[in-house]
Amino acid sequence: MRKSLTDHNRLFLLAILLFVAGVAYVWYYFAPEKEVASSKNEIRLTDEIDRYNVNSKMDILPDPDGNWSLDQVRNFPISDGFKPAFGQSAFGLTANTYWIRTTLVNGSAAELWTIRLSNSIVDELDVYADGTLLNGVRDSNVGYKLEDHYWSYELSLPAGKSVSLYLRAVTDGSMILPIEVLSDTAYHAKIRNEYILFGLYYGFVLLMAAYMFSLYIFMRNIAYIFYSLYIVCFSISQLIWNGLFREILGDHHWIARTLLRTLDNYEGIFLFFFILCLWFAVFFLCTVLELDKYAPKLHYAAIGLKWLSPLVIVALLFHWPGFSAIAIWYEFIVVVLLGFAIFRSVYKGNLAARYVVLASIAIIGLSIPSILYTFSLMEYSLLTHYGYQMGSVAEFVVLAFAISYQSRQNQVDKEKAQAQMIVNQEKLVRTLEHWNEELENTVAERTERLVQAQRKRNELLQNISHDIRSPLAIVQGGIRAMALGIQVEPGERNKYLEKLYEKMLYITRFIDDLFKLSLAEQETLPYESVEELSLKEWLESEFIFLAENIRIAGLRCETRIVADANPAVIFDSHGIRRALSNLVHNACKFSSADSLIKLEASIQGSEARIIVEDEGQGIESEYLGGIFDRTNRGAHVDPATGSGLGLAIAKEIVEQHGGSIGVESEFGKGSRFTICLPLFREVESSAS
Repeated sequence: MRKSLTDHNRLFLLAILLFVAGVAYVWYYFAPEKEVASSKNEIRLTDEIDRYNVNSKMDILPDPDGNWSLDQVRNFPISDGFKPAFGQSAFGLTANTYWIRTTLVNGSAAELWTIRLSNSIVDELDVYADGTLLNGVRDSNVGYKLEDHYWSYELSLPAGKSVSLYLRAVTDGSMILPIEVLSDTAYHAKIRNEYILFGLYYGFVLLMAAYMFSLYIFMRNIAYIFYSLYIVCFSISQLIWNGLFREILGDHHWIARTLLRTLDNYEGIFLFFFILCLWFAVFFLCTVLELDKYAPKLHYAAIGLKWLSPLVIVALLFHWPGFSAIAIWYEFIVVVLLGFAIFRSVYKGNLAARYVVLASIAIIGLSIPSILYTFSLMEYSLLTHYGYQMGSVAEFVVLAFAISYQSRQNQVDKEKAQAQMIVNQEKLVRTLEHWNEELENTVAERTERLVQAQRKRNELLQNISHDIRSPLAIVQGGIRAMALGIQVEPGERNKYLEKLYEKMLYITRFIDDLFKLSLAEQETLPYESVEELSLKEWLESEFIFLAENIRIAGLRCETRIVADANPAVIFDSHGIRRALSNLVHNACKFSSADSLIKLEASIQGSEARIIVEDEGQGIESEYLGGIFDRTNRGAHVDPATGSGLGLAIAKEIVEQHGGSIGVESEFGKGSRFTICLPLFREVESSAS
């Protein structure tokens, strides 16, 4: 698995290197031709060259208010404001109106030439040839405006003649003015090539949109809808950028008139659809990259970007001042944020993000020249003009391949999952059959245990009846003798009464044990008196009391308490006292006269240990395993002196406190019972 992952990482890095190399090669192949810029605004046309870059030999003049006329810019003092462009074709947002001045000298045999501005979203372009405004009338001796998706004017230049050209360009956006002069043959060849490329490009775009929509229909993944809308909006924005929208519909079509009335100009329409495509791209990438899982912080930033997009669109709709700058900054924010999100998702292990990285390298790498050109940081070339289209084609191809591969992989995984599900179902059936057999066996065993337990309980009830009957008979006989007035010797009367009182205590103790045990059987045994007390002081007090009872029984007693501290704990003191009394009672009952019983306690860390050790007759090894069972009363229980339930009750009380009780015994030498209690809570005490 680790080797496979390493191989995938190597392939991914290799793919990145190949894509970067491919983008670099495209940059190199479409690099702008180096032309010698001149301060002279004169272009000499020859038969050897059929295309001329006007920007290298023209003068420019910003018109701040856009109010100057041709006569004003041709005459002093405004004419002195013209400055050489030195090949520059992008002038940013410095002014809404620019004047261009150049002179064409026809030194060739051809008379028909075309001057062309390759930016269709310029709002207005007026061309003056020797002071004559060119329009769509073909009868003009100087030239006329051509039907083209860009601003194109045909010029009639007799051989050996010159013409002075003034161009007035108006736009509310970035002033991008790539101007060239082409021979008639070169112009028609270029038009033909452009239409062929446009046809291939938009045909491919429609195919991709349809493909994504079909994937949504079959897979019901909303990401495909977002990507389809992204493709459609992007292609419409490029349709406007390339001038095909205006050429196909014209300015008077109701769609064009509605959009122009709403968005003011073609640049506003272009930015509207371009921002829409970025908006849908954000939705698509947030879904594919799973930012809520792989990059939660960037997920919140993407949500903010989703809400920011409609605000930018509103800025375009209501023509807020500087909306072009707002749109440019919005595009920059989208690119930066999505770039971080993509690489973060790749770093966190999102495999789908890898394909997005490759697609991003293609579209961003090929669109950077267009962005740099917008800010006058790069010279005009085919790459700066069509970079977005080239990058989008590469992006569509990569993502189409990735989605196709992912779809096939999903199908393979689905088939594997179905096969595995069948195997799992067969295993489940076998497992259920096995469990059913085990359950039947378990039920049979449990039923047999219940029968045996019920039989033991019945035997215990019979024993209990017998145990109570013996001391009751003694008490009953004594009371009867007193009622009949039977006289006893004076010295024997107190002894006789003490005997009767002792038997009553046995009966009372037995009834208490039976009641406690019945409550524990129902798992409802409550703490009788929960209180907080100092454990060491309480043990000292209890040991004194228990030692006195041991001495009264005619036995010796030793006590010892070892404590690191005097913790304050919360527990049922009466219950613990009862458990200790039961252990001490058993020790006394099974010990011979004058033997020793030890009471020891230790408090260390989070645990307290209490030990009751005697030198009595001990317990046979075969009885140790069930000494604390409720139905096991042992082999040495005297029906006249106890119920045999004391150890079971002691165990229940200790376990109610989260502790444990254990026994060590050797028959004929005595027994050692140990109670372990956890200290649930400690409180600082000044006592030591």
